Amino acid sequence: MENTQNATSCQRDKKLGKVIAIANQKGGVGKTMTTMNLGYSLSKQGYKVLLIDFDPQHNLTNYLEGEEHVLTISEAIGQEIVGETEYVKSLIQKYNETLHYIPTNLSLSAIELKLVMTNAREYILTDILTNLKIRELYDYVLIDCMPALNMLLINVLTAVDSIIVPVEASYGAFEGLEQLFEYVKMVQKRLNRELKIEGIVYTKVNHTKISKEVREKLRKMYPGLLLSIEIKELTEARKSYADRVPLEQMNQSRLAIDYANLATEISNKGGQK
Repeated sequence: MENTQNATSCQRDKKLGKVIAIANQKGGVGKTMTTMNLGYSLSKQGYKVLLIDFDPQHNLTNYLEGEEHVLTISEAIGQEIVGETEYVKSLIQKYNETLHYIPTNLSLSAIELKLVMTNAREYILTDILTNLKIRELYDYVLIDCMPALNMLLINVLTAVDSIIVPVEASYGAFEGLEQLFEYVKMVQKRLNRELKIEGIVYTKVNHTKISKEVREKLRKMYPGLLLSIEIKELTEARKSYADRVPLEQMNQSRLAIDYANLATEISNKGGQK
């Protein structure tokens, strides 16, 4: 474990790509939509981007291609556990020239049982990303996380530089949010001292009283963390996913503008390390 920690620390001293988790243990807040369209917008702005589907529901994989993949992050974890690295040759898939991805499938849920019995289990994803040289190859790496607090999330938080937390405009927005931030603090203390909270992105926003009240409560509870760009609640989000078409490829998409502006805000906060 110590060797992995030293290697990770050494890497982050260099000007390398930035790895960001998109996470919230509450489902339906727009994690996959944000991962896909923030990543796509960053790629359109000239950055080289890698998306990683780390949710066994594999919604991001479906969004990207909707195909069955022989090799997924699940198989890569299985190989890494037994000391094999054949996944390096073909794990990363190409969506277009500047946007690549790593798919997943339902077997990711089962792989967590193997992780529990593995030495230095918190660093398995870190080792995979190191072997793939993702920080040298990409400006941004975005990881779509499953809605749960478990060993898979600990692996992600140990491997990334920061976390973006999508929070929807509803009274249920705060369910589990404090537990997520406690998880972040635990990982910062024990596993990844450089982990930062990139910010909270407010999603599914409309002009209702609820949206305004939840926004103000977020500002008071988490001062300085609420990002300035908000994502509106529009039906085009569902159409984008159903048609497997990024928002920027849809005609006159208002949400595409939101995500393009969010990409600018994130890149202005600091890209390559």
